[in-house]
Amino acid sequence: TLSQIPQQGHLHWEKYLKETGAVAAPPHCFRQSTTPPVNEFKAGMKLEAQDPRNTTSTCIATVVGLTGSRLRLRLDGSDNKNDFWRLVDSSEIQPIGNCEKNGGMLQPPLGEKYNKLFPQL
Repeated sequence: TLSQIPQQGHLHWEKYLKETGAVAAPPHCFRQSTTPPVNEFKAGMKLEAQDPRNTTSTCIATVVGLTGSRLRLRLDGSDNKNDFWRLVDSSEIQPIGNCEKNGGMLQPPLGEKYNKLFPQL
């Protein structure tokens, strides 16, 4: 049972899967590279990112933190309560200008009706 999962030490996967009647996800399902991508971003850089609370909107974001191949992002006009993480090779982040080049329109973060970037809203 789940109560037999060790709090410390190693989990015995075969035993756990058998006891729970679960099936392990096969390696071909995973798309991550065995070597993580290089992270050349720096704090303060700007990019375009999908709003995680409204994935149909593309917003301006600022890199506010870095850990390995992950970026901590903050949508411009938002606060640190809505920061989110993306891998550097995520399709949900793009260079500035990508949205306009593809016929899209940048949006303010969900819940923002007015800010200095979007005074017309």
